[in-house]
Amino acid sequence: MWPPETLVITAMSGLRQELENGHQHHEREGQSLQKFGEVLTGLEEYLRPLLPVLSSPEPRTQTPTVVADSGRPKGKDKERKASLPQVQPEAADSTVLAADRHLLELPLEGLSVFAEGVVSVSREFSLQMLWNRLRKEDTANGAVKREAKGKDSRKRNPTRRGHKNAAPRLIPLDCLLVDPDNFKFIADPHEEAQGTDTLTPVSVTQDILERFRDTFTALWVGHLGKKRFPSQAQWEQLLGHCSGFFFYGMESFLSHVMVERLAAMNLEECQVMVLLDRTRSYQSMWRHTEHSESKSVAQLSLEKPVETAILLSLVGVRSILANQWPTSLQHNALRASILWENLLTVGRPVGRAVHLLRKTGAGDTNTHDESLRTVKDKLPSFRPLPGGPERLPIALNMVLYGLPHLAIG
Repeated sequence: MWPPETLVITAMSGLRQELENGHQHHEREGQSLQKFGEVLTGLEEYLRPLLPVLSSPEPRTQTPTVVADSGRPKGKDKERKASLPQVQPEAADSTVLAADRHLLELPLEGLSVFAEGVVSVSREFSLQMLWNRLRKEDTANGAVKREAKGKDSRKRNPTRRGHKNAAPRLIPLDCLLVDPDNFKFIADPHEEAQGTDTLTPVSVTQDILERFRDTFTALWVGHLGKKRFPSQAQWEQLLGHCSGFFFYGMESFLSHVMVERLAAMNLEECQVMVLLDRTRSYQSMWRHTEHSESKSVAQLSLEKPVETAILLSLVGVRSILANQWPTSLQHNALRASILWENLLTVGRPVGRAVHLLRKTGAGDTNTHDESLRTVKDKLPSFRPLPGGPERLPIALNMVLYGLPHLAIG
């Protein structure tokens, strides 16, 4: 008799293979969905003794902070505080799962205990890693405070409020702010995406840069497509000198970067990394296969989702948002639009933004607000998401490793 964890891990391995094959063989999608359901059922049963511990504690009310014009006279502080909207009680804390390496292969966020009463679910590799991230946060907070004292507050952008008619950005007081002017990006550097032009990484990234140009993205620096193909040195320059990094492309993120060079870097300045990868085309598959021939087994293993997150954490990145299994251009376009709408316009912390993305993908109509409507308006080729259990592999694909309370300020 195999132990329960072996059965669950075996099922997940089969699921991952089926999802990969599903991009080439449409007729196997039903089997993949069935296996996904079996994985969730087995995971729920295996972790049942722990579910009461994971259930949400009593709700509390947390006072938000309004990101507004810092150039206002101090005499209007009382008026500004009085105008703050009432905040509804919410779950007391974000849930951080410090799970076993094998369990991290599984869709932990799909457990029924996280369906209600939580504002974010993030992953961690160990308590030591969590402590290290928090220790670096304390150091960063001290540096930010010292830097702020020496700067003229008038230099801050008074228009950083999201869209013109948007509500004020409410950022919880316990959040660590990420500099929005120091983001770097690379989108489909080989231009391997095949399909509808409006759904390609280059097109979607261009739309995001244009949509938020007046408020957030005017100073973002990076590469779109292969017109200015980034060299390895340029990859390292962008990664090593940014507060946040956005990769949006084909295959795995580490299939584009020399792993041994990345492992030797110090990325402590990079607080958040968003990886929208793991889509595939015949062109990208050919490139990946050709390049893989010169890589060792150990190097190739680092391209797996969990291993990639471990490596990025070890070199200093505080929060990693990444896909866990293969996906499609449409679903990555959906994630990109909803994610940046919530991170930038609304000002949600990364943990809450990913959790909302998860609930939106799962069909929770209460969480759609303006995000999904924005996607439909901006993406003419957007097709409605499937209903029922077919949504689950889409909704649970993106996960968060690291600190959930980083917000783009």
